[in-house]
Amino acid sequence: MLKYRIPQRYYDDHVDCDCEAPAIIKATKQHYWISAEETEELAELRSRAQHYVDMGAMGAFDPGFSGLIASARATLKIIGEDAAQSEAAEAAMIATAPRGF
Repeated sequence: MLKYRIPQRYYDDHVDCDCEAPAIIKATKQHYWISAEETEELAELRSRAQHYVDMGAMGAFDPGFSGLIASARATLKIIGEDAAQSEAAEAAMIATAPRGF
């Protein structure tokens, strides 16, 4: 199973807003690993992250939200801004995965 390593801050905010999110597979102090499978939950996580980034660029949030916006931007960089970009990232992960020789 392919996984994404994403920042905890945006994911936690997403869940705190009662939004559906992919299940956490593994957690560290600052990151979560979630499935890279394209699901409705991943699409919702992506959509809200894009909204945060767009609204932040327009100055719609107080400066105190800059860390959350940066986390949303980092999440988008990892999971892709759309399903096609996400699938391309998955293909790249498969192509560069270490081989068990």
